[in-house]
Amino acid sequence: MPKITTQAGPWNMTVFAFDQSDPENPLGQLKDEDLRRIPYGAAELNAEGRVVSYNDTEPEENDDGKISPIGRNFFGEVARWAGNPIIVEEFRKGVSSGALNVVFDCANARLSYKVRVHFKVSPILGTYWVFIKRLRRA
Repeated sequence: MPKITTQAGPWNMTVFAFDQSDPENPLGQLKDEDLRRIPYGAAELNAEGRVVSYNDTEPEENDDGKISPIGRNFFGEVARWAGNPIIVEEFRKGVSSGALNVVFDCANARLSYKVRVHFKVSPILGTYWVFIKRLRRA
């Protein structure tokens, strides 16, 4: 298993990089349909908030012709519920400072559930991750 160690910036961390075919990769054993059942989603964004990569955890709810989110604006086109000015501003501040690490719990009338959104910087790749977990609506 390849290991990358970085001392760059305030991050002193070791990253274990799993190849898809690596037998030690816990997600590598799952079929695509099983990956979609994981109760959270992830999207990798560039500094402008455009989707670089993602996992599709809601295929049954996003079946609008299945337009790929790659290259689209996460806040304005992909997850409009996340386009709240407070969330977008926190993302922008984190991108500007290089220290993005913020969590929001969101409720939206169009969703039957609440979501927890976690934005995190990827210091090695120079991109930003958004992790989305479904929560029960109280």
